[in-house]
Amino acid sequence: MSLTDREYLAISQARAMLLESGVWDLEEDLSCLIDRYIERVDKCRALDEFMLAVQERCNRVPLGHIVGMVEFDEMSLVVGSGVFIPRPHSKVIHKWLETSSALRPGASVLDLCAGSGAIGLAIARRRPDLKVTCVEFDEIAVQYLKRNIDRLACKGVRVNHLQADIRDKQAFTRFTHQVGLIVANPPYVPQAQELLPEWSDHHPQASVYSGADGLELIRQIISLASQLLSREGWLVIEHGEEQAQAVRELFKQSQLTKTQTIIDKEESDASGSSVMTIGCKFH
Repeated sequence: MSLTDREYLAISQARAMLLESGVWDLEEDLSCLIDRYIERVDKCRALDEFMLAVQERCNRVPLGHIVGMVEFDEMSLVVGSGVFIPRPHSKVIHKWLETSSALRPGASVLDLCAGSGAIGLAIARRRPDLKVTCVEFDEIAVQYLKRNIDRLACKGVRVNHLQADIRDKQAFTRFTHQVGLIVANPPYVPQAQELLPEWSDHHPQASVYSGADGLELIRQIISLASQLLSREGWLVIEHGEEQAQAVRELFKQSQLTKTQTIIDKEESDASGSSVMTIGCKFH
């Protein structure tokens, strides 16, 4: 890419601003912003928008909210204010699914607390033989979910959606003992825990925090899974690394077997670890 002196200066200023702001992946953020704003025909306007975007990022607005898009598992997903931005950490679920023989063709999959639909859509892309339904309750998040489902349908990724509250078991009666896999990346942060401002200030609180110990919704999901999973069905939940023992205990109390916690260091970063606990229903 051939840049003007003004563009080089703007990029240099942007790098210094981002460094001072403390964002954890400066070069990746800067590269994305350059690609979006600098490589345009109207250079003057592009530079103005670039510097505004850099200022927003320095204010710790998440990059996905600024550019309106996030890459996840080779998919471009639409995101924005009011919806949780999927993180690479969630790929630990897909790695497990690819190496596991747990699911037969035609099995039903529920992605609970689906948000923009990243996990469920990625499963459907990788395993088109599965029947995937993304479940989300929040009105704003549902709009992004439906939009991503419609966008990716043209690429052959088939997913259904259900707007429902996981605390309302009646909303899931049609799935009773019919589901081969339930996946969830629910809110799991304890209410008093301090977070990076990208999450504490610029995400809906309900998509981040979950009670005093962070396990409020995880308990609801485990309870719901007992109703919905078929025999030899699997439950997979993302959570914080320090919650691993407590989550495994909740799985065991619900009589889930083959329980284990998987930590993927490759997908972990400065914003947190990539952690999930899995368990199987055998009764």
